[in-house]
Parts: sequence; structure tokens; C-alpha cells
Amino acid sequence: MVNTDKLLTPGDYKVLDPAQQETLCKEILAEVASGQFKPAGESSREHWNEVWAANTLDVPPYIFRPGRVLRVNGQFVRPRDPWFELNWYKQFRAKVLRTYFRDVFPLYEFGCGNGWNLAAAHQLYPEKSLVGLDWAEAAVDRLPRDIHGRVFDFFHPDYDLKLVPGSGVLTVGALEQTGTAWEPFLEYLLANRPAVVVHVEPIVEWYDPTNPVDATAIAYHLARNYWRGFPAKLQELAMQGTVEILEQKRSYFGSKYIEGYSVLAWRPL
Repeated sequence: MVNTDKLLTPGDYKVLDPAQQETLCKEILAEVASGQFKPAGESSREHWNEVWAANTLDVPPYIFRPGRVLRVNGQFVRPRDPWFELNWYKQFRAKVLRTYFRDVFPLYEFGCGNGWNLAAAHQLYPEKSLVGLDWAEAAVDRLPRDIHGRVFDFFHPDYDLKLVPGSGVLTVGALEQTGTAWEPFLEYLLANRPAVVVHVEPIVEWYDPTNPVDATAIAYHLARNYWRGFPAKLQELAMQGTVEILEQKRSYFGSKYIEGYSVLAWRPL
């Protein structure tokens, strides 16, 4: 299990007062209703090519947002450290890598972006073979030289890429882009039988719809057409004896709009 209990303390942030919470909820719901958020999906490939071609930072642009309001335990908060989300994520990522990928080889990250997660894995496990896969050629072109890169499309998996037995698979904020069209990738993983699969993604089914703050995340998630239905399918496969679910853990931590760091870990049987 990924223990995140010590990554957050009340001293790290200030909870917004009830009036501020209500105002922010209304603002987010109004933004969602305006239609300003572009839905994810197969048509977004060129957008992500442009994003990675333009990005000159070591970190992805979607986490480079200092000083913004965050969500913690179903409430909006203001972090005392403007870089708190980035620093929290680095500690969280190290725990995920140590918990699930210490003994697997190689490690494949699907939807790897510029490879910053794999670069962190290389620091922990310099002996491991690391493979970064992304549907954006611009992202693959930016991978560090010690990471093998390859273009890979979740919507049209390349079965010529056969995963090495005993390998590990990681996705971080990547399968969110598939909406309800994640089944081809799931079938690809079941066919290749990696030793462990870990998804760090926003999971809409784990919010509390009666909580106004969570309700804004649900509205945003659906407006963006982020992935949904996957946990139920995995439960179905577990009941059939096809997979073993290793961990299902809501992060209770995220950005203004969404919790992007929930953990779903499993393995094919």
C-alpha cells in the first residue's frame, strides 16, 4: 500500500472559510457550464504534440502552477508553500515507485510525457531498464537519453510491442484522456501480463457527490470527458479471477479542479 498519511499536515495549508468554499464551488461550476474546458479524447493527440513541443521545463506544465488553491480531504485550501503540490507529488511518486516497482524489470510508463517520472525512477533504480511511451511524438523526442522511447496510442495499441515478463506498468494522468475508450489498452495489458500495473489518475467514482467540493470535481471530470468505468470493469475481472486488485486508494489531494493522484494497482492472473 502507498502510505501517504505523513505527506500532509494541517500546518501545510489554511482551509478556506465556508463562504470562500461556497464561492469557489459556484465559480468552478459556472466555468464548467460555460463550456470552456475542452473534452479529452482521441482528437486531442495534436494538442498534446503542441504542448510537449512547446514545454521547456523539466516538469510537466500541468503541475507547474505555484500558489494556487488546492483541495485536501474534500475542502479547498491555500498552501503555505507556493510549490506545495509539486513537492508533495515528488514524495508521493517516490512512495509509489518504492512500493510497486522495486522488484520489477523493466518499467514501462505509458503516457510518459517528457519522462520526468521515469527520470525519478532512474534516480532510485539506476540499474533498471526504463521505457517511455506516449502518443505525442514531441514528448518521446524529449525523453532523457537513458530512457528508451516509443510512440504508443492507447486507442490503437501496438501489439508488436510485447512487454517483457516480470515487467511493471505505470500511468500517471494519462489514461484520463481515454474517456470510455480505455478497453483496447486494458485488453493489451491483459494479453501482455505484466507483473504489476499502477494507475495514478483521477477517478470520478471515488468522489462523494453529496460534498459540494467533490461535486465540482465530478462536474469538471465529466466536462473534460476523463476516463470512467474502469474501476467497475476491474472489479468484474477480479470476480472472474482474471486479475488481482492490489490497491484502491483515493488520494484526497489535488488541484483546484480535480484530484489527480488516486492509486489503482492490480495485476493480471
